[in-house]
Amino acid sequence: MYAMRHNGRTKGFTLVEMLVAAVISVLVITGVLSTFLYGMRSWHAETVKNEINIDLEGAMARIRQDLRLSSVGIGLMSFYPANAAEYTAISFPISTATNGLLLRDPDTGKIKWTQTIIYHVLPGDPDQLRRTVFSPRYTNATPGALYSQLRSVVQGTNACMSGESVSEQVVFQNLVTLRIRPPQIKFDGYAPTYCKAGTFNWGSAVLSNGVHNLKFTIEGRNAANTTGYKIGIDKLSLSASASPREGEIYLPANSHPASPFYSYSLSGGSNSAQNMSGNGATWSGNCQLTYSGAAVSNSITFVVQNDLWCDSNFDNPPGVFSSNVTRKLDDSFTAASPFIPDVVISMDKGTNWTAEGCTQGTIDSISVTNTSPAVVNVIYGGTNSAAAITMNGEWVRVLFAAGANSDLFIENAKISRQSSGSNSMAGTTANLTFSDGSMRKITAGTYLNSDWVQNYVINRTNTYLVQFDLHSASDNQARAWVNSNVTFMSSMGGFQNNKLIGVAALEVRYPSNGLYRSGIFDTHIADPVYRTLNWTRVNPYPDGNVVLRVRCGDSPDLSDAGGSWQPAIGYFQNNTSNSIVSLPHGRYVQYEALFSIDATGLTGDHTQTAVLRDVTIDWTVPTGLVDLQTDFSKGPDYGIVSATVDGQSFVKGLEVEMEIFKKGPFATNTAVGVMEVRPLNTNK
Repeated sequence: MYAMRHNGRTKGFTLVEMLVAAVISVLVITGVLSTFLYGMRSWHAETVKNEINIDLEGAMARIRQDLRLSSVGIGLMSFYPANAAEYTAISFPISTATNGLLLRDPDTGKIKWTQTIIYHVLPGDPDQLRRTVFSPRYTNATPGALYSQLRSVVQGTNACMSGESVSEQVVFQNLVTLRIRPPQIKFDGYAPTYCKAGTFNWGSAVLSNGVHNLKFTIEGRNAANTTGYKIGIDKLSLSASASPREGEIYLPANSHPASPFYSYSLSGGSNSAQNMSGNGATWSGNCQLTYSGAAVSNSITFVVQNDLWCDSNFDNPPGVFSSNVTRKLDDSFTAASPFIPDVVISMDKGTNWTAEGCTQGTIDSISVTNTSPAVVNVIYGGTNSAAAITMNGEWVRVLFAAGANSDLFIENAKISRQSSGSNSMAGTTANLTFSDGSMRKITAGTYLNSDWVQNYVINRTNTYLVQFDLHSASDNQARAWVNSNVTFMSSMGGFQNNKLIGVAALEVRYPSNGLYRSGIFDTHIADPVYRTLNWTRVNPYPDGNVVLRVRCGDSPDLSDAGGSWQPAIGYFQNNTSNSIVSLPHGRYVQYEALFSIDATGLTGDHTQTAVLRDVTIDWTVPTGLVDLQTDFSKGPDYGIVSATVDGQSFVKGLEVEMEIFKKGPFATNTAVGVMEVRPLNTNK
């Protein structure tokens, strides 16, 4: 019998096998660990992204909410650095809302600004976006004080003004860049036909005292415009007082003052003054400045003074007193370049009374009896119900009228101021003569003027008598006007009647003097330092034409100014650069113009008057926000235009850009947000 034998040796892993297994294990573990670490880094990266996005969204929402409780306006917002193309810090007021409503002053209804909010970035490691609050807001702060306070916050000193306390909040901490700038604004002047556009508000800009360069640039044209790149400017305002300046006043050819107040320069193209009164809408002064650009990027730059009162149409505000002068459109300037009329103040002359104007009907022919005096006509002045004398004047002549069917032979005609009796002549009596003597035949159906009576004063408050005799005993007829409501308008043969007989009109030349007092202008400055008084005049003779004086006060009606005119005695005689620095620093200002006739010189016949074409009063102002408003025209050849002042764009809304940086596990993470906000006090 055979027994079975077994090999009892056990087979194990070779070294190679163990090395392979180890490598595989390491690879598996490494892969798992790498996946885990990558997942952790990705989670961390997303955390960083979420963090900066949350910071960005929260900060932008907070800024938006604050700005919508604010307003862009004069003396409200401040920017840092001033006069930059974009800003890194901003100060603005807010009105805290109650039940969704803004707080308002119960007396004026105006919004009550309760706090000043400042946003800025404090550099560091990391940076901090800070929100600084001054409460309650010092509402009497000047723009200069607000800018100073903003600088103090940026520099870390947080200067409070009267009654204010300050608090600060770190909105978030990260590397951050804050940029605040205005969005680009353009005006499209195209229209199928020429018309007046509404006032266009470009927004606000920071302006210091003095002169600034306001530039309008052609950016293109509407697709429907295939013919030109014009800009039509009726008027513009860019100053703390919002004083409008006529576009055409900038043209030296129009004889208005030029440098330093009203000058311009061109980059391509040409300009002119244009009468727009035939285009169906009301242009201020009927005219505009028309700039004809030749191509895109052409521009016109105006030198604009901050600040001044430019009274060129004498309606800003309207005058409050005039004696022997009126505001009128003078066409005498149309015969020379730039061939446009001008609104002026000048003395008055011409027909100041007509029989037809103060009666109810006409009798073509009335027989006149030959008595002495045959006819005495009463020409009422003052407040009589039949009064029709409309203006004062010196030198006078009378227009006589014959009847329709027969001639009128008159002689011994006279004019006199009425005395106490109904047909009694006072001592100021003058003969009315004709070119060939004291007698004259007036042909049936015609009119005839007497010669001028020299140096005879007509005062519209007085009543005058015009009388005449008949030269012939033959049939005489006169034209007559009747007023059934007035018992005594003339006497004929000693009998009173309600007719004006044979006298059709009175005409006067310019009076010896006239006075115009302007409206009261609001500078909107609490403590203006006045500088100079300038005006443009047309002089028919060297001296004694039109002279001015000025006063100011802090009451809107100047009740606190009284008679404190400058100069203290008389008027400024020279029309250029009259210093008015001695004026009190009153907010409201007014001027007065005295017109006179040089009765002893070549114009002693009272046929010429001085003409006042514009008045300019300027003063210093603190740095602050001002608005640009422009009254444009539209037309088929008008282009698209942009505007800047001293290279700055205007702030109508605010474009806020914020960029946040934070280093992540893979790279530096960035979150960028841009928003445009219109600060309109709406909280919406």
